[in-house]
Amino acid sequence: MTFSKKIFISCLFVSLITVTSCGYSLKKSTNELSQKEIVVIADNSDLNLELIYQLKVKGNEITRSKEADNANNLILKIKFHKIDKFSGALGAGARTTQARLDYKISYELIPNNRKKIENTFTSTKYLNFNQADLLAMEREEKILLKNFISDGIKSMEFYLALNKNED
Repeated sequence: MTFSKKIFISCLFVSLITVTSCGYSLKKSTNELSQKEIVVIADNSDLNLELIYQLKVKGNEITRSKEADNANNLILKIKFHKIDKFSGALGAGARTTQARLDYKISYELIPNNRKKIENTFTSTKYLNFNQADLLAMEREEKILLKNFISDGIKSMEFYLALNKNED
């Protein structure tokens, strides 16, 4: 190892020690939607039921009734929640080679009867289309659906944390 490489590695090591010793770390995900009492106002679509399931997995207590809302509950009102499927790319003979999935959720959050937060989260993913193995494609689509909803929950947590910091 040459002398200049040793100096470079030493400087990098000292810099790393200095940065970590002052408390710097990468941003951690928030837990604004963990261990809460949440009133969910939404219809019983498959997407909404999956959203409720993922919220329950995070340790939340979910109530579906509007009468249950009080000052201690977070109210989540789903205004619009859907996935659209499109042909994303065409191959030889105008056959579909990719499917495009567009996810959209529009919601209102009212934390502890404070300022209402309205947001619409959208995401797009592409799925390789294989007509010979449609069952595998269905499994991949279910995984993407769960990922979409997980990303939507992260968006909700972000806006809750942002609103909390503004107060």
